[in-house]
Amino acid sequence: MIPTMEKNSYQIEINKLIEVGNFIYKQLGHGCQEHVYKEVLELELELRNIPYSFRIKEHENVPDERKQIVCFDKIIVGLDTHSFLSEEQENTFMKSLEDIDSPIGLLFNFGYKNLQFIKVGGQCVLQ
Repeated sequence: MIPTMEKNSYQIEINKLIEVGNFIYKQLGHGCQEHVYKEVLELELELRNIPYSFRIKEHENVPDERKQIVCFDKIIVGLDTHSFLSEEQENTFMKSLEDIDSPIGLLFNFGYKNLQFIKVGGQCVLQ
């Protein structure tokens, strides 16, 4: 269980990341390839002085290694470009948090007519 003070800290950081996601969506809209959103996300994080790094996690069902963006040393940020987020995609993202023992994550979907995101940590919220 995440202590209350730490939850509030996470919420401030999550709000900053959601602001970045909304900005990117307003600039690019939907329909770009995932790597384009990832590159723009990296640029925006740098411009806003939001600390981030990459973790490489090998998944059992994926032959190649995938980089995961970690912001503020604790929030995994995932990107997707599907027309909607399926339960399977949500579950895969939640499992990736468990695999690296991360307490919180944020999955953006830039493929829908509006930006969608799922916040995971303590409770799962779909917006």
